[in-house]
Amino acid sequence: MEYAKSVGTVTTSKEWIRNLPVSLGIASNKDRVGSSHMPESKERRTFSGSAYSESLNPNVNLVGPHAVSMQEEWNRVREMSRQRARQRKLRTSPKNGAAGVAGTTYGQDPRVVESLAPPTLVLDIPSHRPLNNELIDGISKTLRRLEASATNVCGVHAKEASQLIPSNYPESAALTSNSRVVVTGALSQLGMEVILALHEQCGVSYIMGIDSAYPNTRQDRIEMMEWRNKYLAKRVPGYQKLMVPVFGIHPHPKVGEELKYEAVGDTFSIMRFQPTHIVHLAGMEEGMGEHIDYGDNTDASPFANESNDMMRRFESLVSMDQVLMALGNAGPNKPQLVYVSSNEASDKSGVNVIQNGQIKSSPAASLYGTTSVIKEMLASYYHRHHGVESVGLRVPTLLGPFARPGSVIYDLAERTVRNAAGKNVKGVPKYHTDRNRYDLSTIWKKREGAIDGRPEQIAFASDVAQAVIASLQFRGDVDRDNGPTILRLGSTFSTSMKDVKERMEGYLPSYNHWESSGEASSSSSLTIATAVSRGLSIYDVNRNQDLLGWSHSTRLHEGTKSILASHVLKAYPFGLPKSVPSHETFQQIISDSFTLNDRHSMLPLPCASGCRWPGFCTTSSWDDIIEVTKSMTQSCPYVLYTVDLRPELVKMEKQSSPSQRSGWEDRFCKIAFVSSSSKLAKGMYGHLLTDLTHQHEWNGKRKDGYWFVVVVHGSQYTLNEAERSMLKLAPNNMFNDRVEKAMYVNHRRVCLTTDQATGVMRHLEMKGRDHTDKKTIVAEDKTQLQVKLPPRAPRHSIFFTNRYIFADDYDTSNARNLAKFVMTNMGIAETSDIRAQTEFYQQTAHFTRTNTGRSANYQEWFQENLFPYDFLRTTWLVHELKSQEGHELRCEMYQEHSMWGNNGMEDLSIGYVLASRKVRLQLGKMAAPEYEGPEEWYPLLVPKETTDEDAIAEGPIYFDYLEEAQKTTKDEAGAELYITFLPQKRNE
Repeated sequence: MEYAKSVGTVTTSKEWIRNLPVSLGIASNKDRVGSSHMPESKERRTFSGSAYSESLNPNVNLVGPHAVSMQEEWNRVREMSRQRARQRKLRTSPKNGAAGVAGTTYGQDPRVVESLAPPTLVLDIPSHRPLNNELIDGISKTLRRLEASATNVCGVHAKEASQLIPSNYPESAALTSNSRVVVTGALSQLGMEVILALHEQCGVSYIMGIDSAYPNTRQDRIEMMEWRNKYLAKRVPGYQKLMVPVFGIHPHPKVGEELKYEAVGDTFSIMRFQPTHIVHLAGMEEGMGEHIDYGDNTDASPFANESNDMMRRFESLVSMDQVLMALGNAGPNKPQLVYVSSNEASDKSGVNVIQNGQIKSSPAASLYGTTSVIKEMLASYYHRHHGVESVGLRVPTLLGPFARPGSVIYDLAERTVRNAAGKNVKGVPKYHTDRNRYDLSTIWKKREGAIDGRPEQIAFASDVAQAVIASLQFRGDVDRDNGPTILRLGSTFSTSMKDVKERMEGYLPSYNHWESSGEASSSSSLTIATAVSRGLSIYDVNRNQDLLGWSHSTRLHEGTKSILASHVLKAYPFGLPKSVPSHETFQQIISDSFTLNDRHSMLPLPCASGCRWPGFCTTSSWDDIIEVTKSMTQSCPYVLYTVDLRPELVKMEKQSSPSQRSGWEDRFCKIAFVSSSSKLAKGMYGHLLTDLTHQHEWNGKRKDGYWFVVVVHGSQYTLNEAERSMLKLAPNNMFNDRVEKAMYVNHRRVCLTTDQATGVMRHLEMKGRDHTDKKTIVAEDKTQLQVKLPPRAPRHSIFFTNRYIFADDYDTSNARNLAKFVMTNMGIAETSDIRAQTEFYQQTAHFTRTNTGRSANYQEWFQENLFPYDFLRTTWLVHELKSQEGHELRCEMYQEHSMWGNNGMEDLSIGYVLASRKVRLQLGKMAAPEYEGPEEWYPLLVPKETTDEDAIAEGPIYFDYLEEAQKTTKDEAGAELYITFLPQKRNE
């Protein structure tokens, strides 16, 4: 009786039911399982999710005489827990050879039923009874224990899975800052994502990269070094270096440091790096069915044509065996191995599978599917016979920002970006044509079923990388009879390559086409991705969740935008002028994607440099004075300026004497930028330095000699290198739009009068010639010679500075020689950061020049296999501010220098940028002398159009990168564009 009274007291308050979660419904008595029934004489009430606001009858007995006892309640809870444990065991321990399919139930227990209905809340427990303190304490202790067990586990997915089964994630397997990870296939799409995740999420301080770096033409190699290897080297402090093997993962035994190891009989093994974890991605193919054309240039590498198609697969198997053999020969503390297989291992392996006691025949085999199965067999063999633990991940087609050049996804994105920007649009940098590479008819041929719109399962590389991170720490699910763990990854939706193409064009509509589209665009009717009908089953989804805590999370529209944004930033890293018709569309796509994924973000640069897209730059001290300098230079076509941000500056050391010629001095604005903390600024402006709101009234109004002094807040020692070097290398936005040329001088080393500066400016222009001319010159031996000068277009220089010439036997392809030259000129001692920059340049030049793995035909065409550096001394330099080509060059130099951040080493960065442009055939050899001045002229190159004379229309694609296939860039007025140097002789 007292019991019933207490219940009635509680129900009268109604609080317990009003506080129930709105998202949960309340089942009726007839829907309950094992519910307690009330006597017939009492009123029955059935509650639903919409009944929370109804007034409740306080006399209703919600418990009744058949209420269960406390012991019975606990028995039910224990039984439910045991049932859930049995379900989990059945999900994570499949029968040998079984492959889960959608809609299957787990086990034979008739009480276990899969249902898509939402959960219901059953009111069959005493509503008034709170949880006792002992139960609360027990739950709290359990949660604290689980949390403590996952303290050292890296990644949100692994943490979640470790709480479910802590023994699967022992502390010894955790990824920490002390881990040593080797990643093969480091420059692949997934390899890049894994390395970034190891750094950003796990803080791993040692990551060694191994990658074959194919395609291996000069242009492809330097592209990989620039956009992949350098990206990792600067973004991931623990990234050690890149090792390029000769076959499999083994380096050439007769090259480089391997000579030292071979001398002592130490053959290569991946265990040389003492890894704690290994990620084996070598041989992975990002696209399904792209087996013949893997992005290699025809006749350039061993894997380039159909007749050598098996060689790539053989190398993939060799690399797998090399890794497993090294682990098999290792001691008892073997590193964890995660390798990537493919969903084709089950779909297109050509191997019959026994499932539920019956032989299930495999569909037609593919090379990739068969080699993927052999990988898994090798892993199983080494597991049984040598105790090598591994986790194999079967992955579908991958999408993401770091797609492999030559793959369908990459080429579709590149085609979309090119067509959205438009061909021959003012302000849009010119592409290399690559002939018909981006024609749809060419793209569809690369992939089985692409032209028919065949649906396929896809996954985003960043999501798969998270599964790799969890797998590296996973040690459970080991059964020696069934072999090591194999998991099938993927998403729950499918799409086709035509769907991807239409989706891309929906986000970046075409402005005009670079090439024939091959078919009519259908971007107006965007195809919606559908739920996958085959492939990833419910069994696989639950298994991934239980073992790795992983599920695919990126949505298709997010991933597609991310891919496009990465291609936009790669094609136009320094932005597009607002005059370009598609500017806002490009701006929107990278703005949308940047908030979703930081994978394609670059080094932040000051907005004042004009070298970043709006919204992707940083504020700086230069922002405060832009309006001041633009106002000062509104009447000047030329600016002569110097920068000295030393606090100890007292006076300008060298002055620029004025011209006595009429009108010459009026053409120049002479400006000195100094630090607000300098003695010169304090003595000149005094208390005005604190008045930042009225700078236009006082800043730049006073002179030291012939220099107008502009004060900048910050100094040589408080600004970062990007801010310190900006005005010297990239004064794009600092002067009035009327300014045509800006000449930087180091006032401590160079003294230029107005007359001298005018003479320099005149050397940046050369008039054209419409007929053959004859000219008499004086040779070095003092004899007179008569030469013929053919007709040519007028010339226009976008960049001018000093260049030093050395004896013929001096190695100008050696980055160490260039670094030594710059440090000597600047009086700088070598630091670890300078050494890192130099060694990166040295390695890039080596990988670009090496002919290992290149065909004899390719080597014959590229006999001059150099990486020629220009040895510059930029104590003065001239920028042409009106051309888009000049803007691109300045930003490229400035970005390269800012990325390394070595104060005073600008000439090292500029030398590398110019050398890489020569390798890419964007900068040509010195033009024939015109005998009109001492300067040397180097043309800016673009590929010839198919309509141009002597254009190359047949043969391997690498013919497009012969100098004969290029022509000199012209501006709108028809003048050819050049870079010019004033030669200086120096003996070494």
